[in-house]
Amino acid sequence: MYLDNVHRDLLLGGLYKLGIVKTSTPMVSSEKEASFIEEKIDLFSQFIEELFLWNGKTNLIGRANIRDVIIRHILDSLSVYYLLKNKKASILDIGAGAGFPSVPLAVVDNTLSICAVEKRHKRASFLKNVAVLLRLGNFSVIEGDVKDIKGSYDIVLARGVGELLLLYELTKKILKEKAMIIAFKGKITEIEKEVSRLKRKNSNKGMNLNIQHVKVPYLDEEERNIVIIETK
Repeated sequence: MYLDNVHRDLLLGGLYKLGIVKTSTPMVSSEKEASFIEEKIDLFSQFIEELFLWNGKTNLIGRANIRDVIIRHILDSLSVYYLLKNKKASILDIGAGAGFPSVPLAVVDNTLSICAVEKRHKRASFLKNVAVLLRLGNFSVIEGDVKDIKGSYDIVLARGVGELLLLYELTKKILKEKAMIIAFKGKITEIEKEVSRLKRKNSNKGMNLNIQHVKVPYLDEEERNIVIIETK
């Protein structure tokens, strides 16, 4: 497999810290848990290998190394899993790019139904390839612009899409009743400015807005928050 023991342990430790697996030492876990851990780590290993294979020609993640991918992309993506666990919902990842957050979420939980939309052809091709390679039956890809999507969704995920006002305007037509937008953000000071602009523009719209701090394992030096917009 592509990941060496150091990086496999790093990934496993992160999954444990996020509560996705029950132990960071598979040798002392139950047979079922050890099998689950091995399966997920192997899938992530395949994903990372494919990511770097494509990165040279499509610039999916820039000059990131394996450690960066595990911490800044995979574990960061999984920091919202607590909001999605056990939800029977249709989930859309807009501007999915290299598959973050949708691929890590689809890998750890095959009960989640996730669709990734990506308008750039090479990146959409990469995502379709990943879906086949990893046999992710719960993960699908739409190549196109979110503006052209006809369906409606319970949950929209957005990581690096832009500010909240733009995000809400892009997605409001595809949200079901009582839907939720989850936006990955950084510093609270910048978020507050975006929230203010969103509220000013949509003061009469029925929505609840909540900011939550999230802790990404091994990324203590950087502030991570998510903004949750719930429609009524």
